[in-house]
Amino acid sequence: MLWMQALIAAWTLHIVGRRPRHLAITLALLVFIPLGQGHSIATAMRALWGDPSLTSVQLMLLCFMGKTPAALRNDWREPALLVLSGMALYATSLGPWNLDLYRLGYQPLWIVVWFSIPCLYAWWKGNALYLWLLLIDLLVWRACLVESTNFWDTLIDPLLVVSMATIGLRNLQRSRRKTTSSPTKT
Repeated sequence: MLWMQALIAAWTLHIVGRRPRHLAITLALLVFIPLGQGHSIATAMRALWGDPSLTSVQLMLLCFMGKTPAALRNDWREPALLVLSGMALYATSLGPWNLDLYRLGYQPLWIVVWFSIPCLYAWWKGNALYLWLLLIDLLVWRACLVESTNFWDTLIDPLLVVSMATIGLRNLQRSRRKTTSSPTKT
């Protein structure tokens, strides 16, 4: 799965940095250059972040195909939902308390309910993308086509949380700039 690390790095460079696709892919391929003893930047990335989630892979493929979801280009609320979910997951998993959301991933009914509510709302508003992402994640996880048996690993990963936080902050800053720079009507 090291090739996935390179693609995730290219996606992050492409979306966050607004670099052309070919430059982002070229820079991401540099992670395979051996640093010594058979290790590369890609192996270090995998050790740090693990394998990318299926959600990351789906979003990355959409962006590379030129079909970047509008929420990633313009809105801050949908990325914020993923960031908050990831922060809750990692905080409860690493914290000193007895609550561990990661355990819910082995029987993911509540996770599916949690993510279904905003997905169904987006579908009702005319954006079925998030419902499709959740459905594909669930089907692939249920068919045991992913390495992990925990549904959280299919849904979210640390790099996705960091990318969504960066994208959400960028979009929030853009929307604030637009509202302050637009002339007011009297």
